[in-house]
Amino acid sequence: MLVRRAFSLVLIPVVAAMSSVTIAASSQGNPESGRKIYLESCQSCHGPTGKGDSDMAAHLTPPPSNLTAKATQTKTDAELRKIILEGRPGTAMASFDGAFEEDQLTDLIAFIRSIQS
Repeated sequence: MLVRRAFSLVLIPVVAAMSSVTIAASSQGNPESGRKIYLESCQSCHGPTGKGDSDMAAHLTPPPSNLTAKATQTKTDAELRKIILEGRPGTAMASFDGAFEEDQLTDLIAFIRSIQS
């Protein structure tokens, strides 16, 4: 009985963790839909290729982030989501809180992931 209880205590967290991985993997977003959002909302600063090289970038201090750079690509989805929603103080990156539905944010992040250099 004690072995069965110990096995159950180990198995339950493992199953719960696996189900959350499955949920996360199934909601990776659509990069093509994200591309449309990017072109409408992000390219004016980050440029058409995401490298922070738009015409406006020359007038921004600090310049917009290069979204293809390792520093951006190694951020977690949660970190990218936070930056998009809250902006970055001291930069031209404004808050987009309320601008996108949850699935649009997921699609936008999927597009950002697709433009790795």
